[in-house]
Amino acid sequence: MKSRLVFTFALLPAVALAQTATPEPTATKPATDAASTHAMIRAADTKWGDAPPMLPKGAQAAVLYGDPGKAGPFAIRLKAPAGYKVPRHWHPTDEQVTIIEGDFTLSMGEAGSTHDGTFAPGDYVSLPANMQHEGSTKGGTVVQINSTGPFEITYVDPKDDPRKQPAK
Repeated sequence: MKSRLVFTFALLPAVALAQTATPEPTATKPATDAASTHAMIRAADTKWGDAPPMLPKGAQAAVLYGDPGKAGPFAIRLKAPAGYKVPRHWHPTDEQVTIIEGDFTLSMGEAGSTHDGTFAPGDYVSLPANMQHEGSTKGGTVVQINSTGPFEITYVDPKDDPRKQPAK
């Protein structure tokens, strides 16, 4: 009985905080943010376009949810051809990667303490904010990236940044 009372009193601050931190939804407020929208996209209906200029040329991208350029959650897919590579870089936010098709190799960590992994469809990788990594594929891949915007990428070697490459 005493342990139940202690447990109950220990939970009270958490319950009170949760109740004050979660406002009741109102019927008059329109659903405008990404967290309140609904999305259903069939793989065959994915609208692919060129990947953003922050990534090496050759890949395609599709935004599934949210807006990677704005604050808030988003989901994108990246389709990369055989031999594609994104040089070592990092992001200021956590990144979750799910392999949808093909092969995907990641080298994670800073020089001297890197570890590599090759992943197949259905595999998942969580990369914490600021973790250096690079990705590549031998035979081509489709990966899904879930993160929080605005999406930013900083290349470890500024010469690798495609935005700073001379136009061809």
